[in-house]
Amino acid sequence: MSEAISQAPVKITEFAFYRPRLSSVFVAILLVSLLSLLFVWSRIYAINLEYGISSLERDIRSHEQQIKELKTEAAFLARDERIEKLARKKLGLRAPSPGQIIRVE
Repeated sequence: MSEAISQAPVKITEFAFYRPRLSSVFVAILLVSLLSLLFVWSRIYAINLEYGISSLERDIRSHEQQIKELKTEAAFLARDERIEKLARKKLGLRAPSPGQIIRVE
């Protein structure tokens, strides 16, 4: 039996790795990986920008609402009746008598 094994030498000369072929495959895989990472990074960046934009739009709406409320309050505080009432009560002012009014032409 030992003679049968030693009589058939195994040849591996026809099996060889081709370096140029493996390196081109490696470069192709690397290039596809880099392009995929670039695409994923750009999508993540775009999504973050969209979140930022929506946050800023929400802030703008909030500030616009605050401006409307402040304009309404300013209109309420600037009413002539209210100012006259405060002038009479807090400052002790009164309406002028007919002799106090002088017209300048």
